[in-house]
Amino acid sequence: MDAIIRKRELEKIKQDSSNVQMTGIPLRYKSEIRKENVYKIPLEYLIYNKYNGRIGTEVQSYETQNGPLNPEVDTDKIIIEKFLYDSKQDRNKKTMESLLKNGQQRYGIVTADGKIVDGNRRASLLNKLFAERTAMNHTFSEVEHCQYFFAIILPDDATEKDMQQLETIYQMGEDDKLDYNAIEKYLKCKELKKYFTNKDIADFMGEESEKQIKKWLDILELMEEYLDTYGYTGIYTRLEKTEGPFVDLQGYLESYKNRSANTSSVDWAYDESDISDLKLVCFDYIRARYEGKEFRDIAKTGKEGSIFAHKDIWDEFKKMHMEIPNDEECVDVLRAKQPNEELSQLLRSRDIDWSKKVKSHLEGNLRRQTSKLEDKRDANQPLKLLERAYNAINSVDTSQDGFFDNPRVLEYIKDISKITWDMKKLLDRK
Repeated sequence: MDAIIRKRELEKIKQDSSNVQMTGIPLRYKSEIRKENVYKIPLEYLIYNKYNGRIGTEVQSYETQNGPLNPEVDTDKIIIEKFLYDSKQDRNKKTMESLLKNGQQRYGIVTADGKIVDGNRRASLLNKLFAERTAMNHTFSEVEHCQYFFAIILPDDATEKDMQQLETIYQMGEDDKLDYNAIEKYLKCKELKKYFTNKDIADFMGEESEKQIKKWLDILELMEEYLDTYGYTGIYTRLEKTEGPFVDLQGYLESYKNRSANTSSVDWAYDESDISDLKLVCFDYIRARYEGKEFRDIAKTGKEGSIFAHKDIWDEFKKMHMEIPNDEECVDVLRAKQPNEELSQLLRSRDIDWSKKVKSHLEGNLRRQTSKLEDKRDANQPLKLLERAYNAINSVDTSQDGFFDNPRVLEYIKDISKITWDMKKLLDRK
C-alpha cells in the first residue's frame, strides 16, 4: 500500500468518530502544546520508521552493506521487524504477553500518510502476534485486537524535522532510555544535528545537558574515525561493546590537545602527530576489545600518569606496537572471496582472527610498559621497587635453555650488577 492510499484511509479513520479511543491528549508539536485524539488504526495502513532510534545501528549498517531498506516492501519490512525484535528480545517477550492479555496500554504517534513516529516496537509486536498466531497456538479471537494500533495522527504538514523531534521527545524519555543500545544515542544526536542545535537536542532528551550532547557528538566522530581506519565506514555494528573505551579515549585526546591541567604529569613536549599516534594505537587495543584499567593505563591523564605521559616508556611502547603483523586482507578482498557471506559476519570474523594473531604481542607489550609505569609511580618508594626487583630476579629459572642461549641475558645481568654496586657505594658513603 503506497503513501497516497494510506493517507486517504487514515483521513477516513479521522472522520469516523467511532474510531476515536481517547481525546484531549497533549502533544508538543511545532513549539506548542496541542490537544489530539487517539485513533484505532488497522496496522495494514501503517509502515515502520526504519531509522527508529532503537535500531539505527542495525539499519544503517545493513544499508551500508546492502542498499536502502524500503518499509513498504514486504521483504524489507520483515528485516526491519527482525531488527526491532532482536534489539531487546527478553523485553519484547514480556511486552507481547502484556499486549496479548491487556491490549495496547500506551498510544503511539503516526504521520498523516502512516509512518510510525513513536511505537515501532509495539506495532511490530502486534503484527507478530497476529501474523504468527497459529505457530504461537493463539486463536483468532485471542489476537483479533492485535490487528489495530492506537495512535495520534499528525497533521498533514509534519516534516522530517518534526518527526525527529517527536521521536526523540517521546522515545528518549528517562524510562525508555533503558531500551536503547549503547551506540543508538550517538546516532540519534547525529540525525538531530541536521535540524537542531545542541541546546535543542538536550531539551528534547529531557535531563541531558548541552555539554553532554556535544560530548556525545565528539565521541561519535571518534567512533566513525575508528570505523574508517579499518575499512568499516558506516557499519556501526562493529562498535558493539566498545562504548566505554571510546568515552575514555575521547576525554584523554581532548585533554592532550588542549594541554589541560590534568596533563601536568606528562614529562615531554608531544605534538599533534604524537596525539595521532596515540589514537591509532588505542584504536588497535579497542579493536582487540581491551577496556578498564588495562586500556586506561595507555593514555589516561591525571597525577598518576600513563604510558603516554612518559616519553621513554611511550617511545618503546610505540616501537614495539609497530611490529604487529599487518598482513590481513582488506575488506574488499574479503567480500570478493566470499560474496554470499553477510559482510557483518565477515568483519566480525576478521576482527576475531586479527585479535587472536596479535593478542600475545599486545598483552606482552602492554604488560612490560605498565610494569615500567608502576616503577615510575613508585619512584619515591625505593624499598617497594627493590622488593619488586628482588622478587623478579629470584623468579628467574636458571635451568631453562633460554638463560644460557640468549646473549641479552648476560648483558642484563652485568647492567643489574653495576646498578646494585653503585647503590651499595652510595649506602656505604652515608
